[in-house]
Amino acid sequence: METEHLKHFVNHDVEILVAGVWIEGHMKPIVKGLITLIPFDETAVFYGPTAVKAEVVMAIRQLKRSGQKIVDPVPEVQNVGVIRSSLDQVSAKQRFGGKE
Repeated sequence: METEHLKHFVNHDVEILVAGVWIEGHMKPIVKGLITLIPFDETAVFYGPTAVKAEVVMAIRQLKRSGQKIVDPVPEVQNVGVIRSSLDQVSAKQRFGGKE
């Protein structure tokens, strides 16, 4: 996409479509044809800044955020039984034993 179309979205919360995937974040100024998106506060612990060339952007749209947190408070997990790791040692009899 041409930078002339993209410059209207600078310093706004946007979603861009790159290779069939929507990427969201706060758009920083375009430098040398490179678009930088900073992740939102809620997702910053999972994602870092994203940088893509302007020519690979297929679509862009501005996000209107309500300011409401994604999940507040964090729900508690209930009714979880014993979870065993696949790395736990298991004897051959337990692994290959038939039903008794």
